[in-house]
Amino acid sequence: SDLAPTYAMREAFLKRRDLLLVELKKIPEWLVNKPQGAFYVLPDVSACFGKKHKQGIITNSDDLAMYLLQDAKVAVVNGDAFGAPNCLRISYSLSEEKISEAITRMRAALDKLS
Repeated sequence: SDLAPTYAMREAFLKRRDLLLVELKKIPEWLVNKPQGAFYVLPDVSACFGKKHKQGIITNSDDLAMYLLQDAKVAVVNGDAFGAPNCLRISYSLSEEKISEAITRMRAALDKLS
């Protein structure tokens, strides 16, 4: 069977992963690891815990996920269900353009925290 489409898909996902990693590393407070599988990055975002915004305080990854949804209009998942309570689960299954746009919006939202 012809595996060319599978290889092309794998390359596209690796390119998206690498783009997401480059963009996430621009957020100095977050600790970013390089995933070896799946379609997700789980950065440690605990440096944001205790920071404030107009509606309240970020006390955990769930609070941060909700803040990013409300302020940046970006959907991420807290890491609790994946055994990583200090992390967010961020998918890179979207297009490169959408990944870049999401990170731009997230960074703008994070800049508003104090």
